[in-house]
Amino acid sequence: MLEKGKISALQMEFLIVPAIIATGVLSIPSISGRLAGHDMWMTPIAGSIIGFITVFIAWKLHQLFPRMTPIEYSEQILGKALGKLFNFFLVSFYLHTTGIVIRQYSDFITGNVMLQTPSVIFSITIVFVSALAVRGGIEVMARSAVICTTLFMVTSLSLLLLLKEIDLSYMRPVLENGLLPVMKGSLVHSSWFSELFLLAFIFPFISDSKKGLRSGMKSALYIVLLLLYVNFFVLTFLGVSSVNQFYPVYSIVRAISVFGFFENFEVIITASWVLGSFVKVSVFLYAISLGLAQLLKLSDYRPIVFPLALLLIFLSYWDIPNILSVVEFSTRIQPFYFVIVQTVLPLFLLFIAMAQRKWRESG
Repeated sequence: MLEKGKISALQMEFLIVPAIIATGVLSIPSISGRLAGHDMWMTPIAGSIIGFITVFIAWKLHQLFPRMTPIEYSEQILGKALGKLFNFFLVSFYLHTTGIVIRQYSDFITGNVMLQTPSVIFSITIVFVSALAVRGGIEVMARSAVICTTLFMVTSLSLLLLLKEIDLSYMRPVLENGLLPVMKGSLVHSSWFSELFLLAFIFPFISDSKKGLRSGMKSALYIVLLLLYVNFFVLTFLGVSSVNQFYPVYSIVRAISVFGFFENFEVIITASWVLGSFVKVSVFLYAISLGLAQLLKLSDYRPIVFPLALLLIFLSYWDIPNILSVVEFSTRIQPFYFVIVQTVLPLFLLFIAMAQRKWRESG
């Protein structure tokens, strides 16, 4: 096994929650509001179904192959040739996805915080720091995530300062156009929830493995609650006008004022979001590095971390001309693309593995 480290189930939760939610809290409310209107607050609930299913699939595969990652057991399930083809596709998928994440991060910082700095500077810095964490191994990543995720979650409480400013009438009428808009909005959430399949790369390294499924489900629940929380404040503060903004959460945070003296809370939120993005990029880069090393039968994944980091910087600008193209991709392609790769295909792997096991037992 290329990774010798072990982490607890609780540390896994600290790793996986920002790995899913860090970019979602900024962009999802705008997209789901455009699709669901007044009912955007319901969309995380419906979208979370894919998340819980994905966690269960990843856990069942882990039970069948307890000390293996998806890269290792897919070759046993599909055969050597087809398994390698699937693994190459999976690693390429996460490379492409991480490039999009890095571009979202750098464009947000450049467009809202440091307007005169080229976005590539922020891409380089976030990837470099994440690569250092990945080189340190999963234990280093987990310890860093405990601190970063705690700050990320605590600063989200600042939205409670807007309670006096919200207008609950923005939530009416409920289900004005039926369930269809809610289901459309939930598809956007489903794409983020399907990323919980990353747990399959972490389950083999949990010291208290019996708690893996419960911790995975708890992580999905935390993500649902946080998205509900964010969507509620965006809707009740901005109403349906939130669809006209790329980052509505950032907009409402800028409106926070305590006693007319304490302001500029967006600085704190931005700092915590950078920490959350660091955890997200680290987890994705770890899965890519470990997966590619296993695919190529290397003795260690660490030597390829920095070359992959350099490739990610290139991919974050290749074929992504601007933030509008990212929004278009997140709305039209990502919901189907992500769910098929991270939920549907692993489900097929599980069915085949269970059929093979049953056939061996009966034989």
